[in-house]
Amino acid sequence: MGTEHFSWREHRWHAAKVDWRRAKMITAGVDVGASASKAVVMADGELLTYSIIWGSAENRDSGQKALEVALKGMGMSPKDIHYIVGTGCGEADVSQAKRTVNEIACHVKGADYCFGHSQKTVLALGGRGCVVIQCNQQGKVTAFLTNASEPAYCRENPCNACGAAQGRGMEVVADYLGIPIEDIGSISLKVADKQLKERLALPLDKRARVQDRILEEINEEPVTGGHLLDGGSPPLGGALSVVCDVLAKSQAAALLHNGWSKEEVLAVHSAALAHQAAMLVKRLGIVGDFVVTGGVAKNVGVVQRLDTELGLKSVILKPDPQLSAALGAAVFANDFVKKAVRAV
Repeated sequence: MGTEHFSWREHRWHAAKVDWRRAKMITAGVDVGASASKAVVMADGELLTYSIIWGSAENRDSGQKALEVALKGMGMSPKDIHYIVGTGCGEADVSQAKRTVNEIACHVKGADYCFGHSQKTVLALGGRGCVVIQCNQQGKVTAFLTNASEPAYCRENPCNACGAAQGRGMEVVADYLGIPIEDIGSISLKVADKQLKERLALPLDKRARVQDRILEEINEEPVTGGHLLDGGSPPLGGALSVVCDVLAKSQAAALLHNGWSKEEVLAVHSAALAHQAAMLVKRLGIVGDFVVTGGVAKNVGVVQRLDTELGLKSVILKPDPQLSAALGAAVFANDFVKKAVRAV
């Protein structure tokens, strides 16, 4: 147990009654993501404190801010940390980090810390990316597949528009509908599959589809370089063509204009995210346990629909799936220090 602070833009947790001053080694991991930055601090390999702050990765101080928030009220400064590892899309901006590690390896490391070494498949659902990773019993990555395009592949919007399971798109929809992001998953589940099927059986006004030239060009292009996922039509009859944060608001507005309820809009977005992620998982395959990490893993509407499509029960990383890469980075930092000590 521990003490916890939560607000719309900041989440902080401290372990209860743990005196970090007695620890022999303090390490930290900082993950700068597309939608949020996370920091995890460990004392002698045990979780001491962590933070999640929401904001764009374009803010070059976001990694620093996340670490400051995690240490707030601890009587500790970054100088008290022996080793810091950075990761994520903004990993180079973690100025205090002595080393950076690829976020794919960090997601697996974080899952291993929580569940132990075992053959497993990790699905990381992030703000602007989706990656499925296979690892062996030693916790080593053996294969991975991602369907989030790099910004350069979207000619007019550097937004990873072809990526799947993008939490940023859901944030845009939640904000447009005026619904707290933490509630959208449960609200989306208020709509039964039968209700959605009946809704989709009705004639679809052309205004319910977003007419977008870039989107039409994307759909006409062949799958190349592993950036676009050939997953077929989503299970909701094409009410959504592609899930991305640039089109999210206009697609939601079009559905509302045609009589869809807010619950139905959230349901169709959650189902589309789950479907795209499920197609990626099926393409690579599942070995061992199936673990879901990343911020989208906190959306019960997406996870339950993902489980239904895959026909299994996923395991969600604790204490917070959004921490997986930062947690893995902190464990890597711990390993690096131990290796350096043994080498002396």
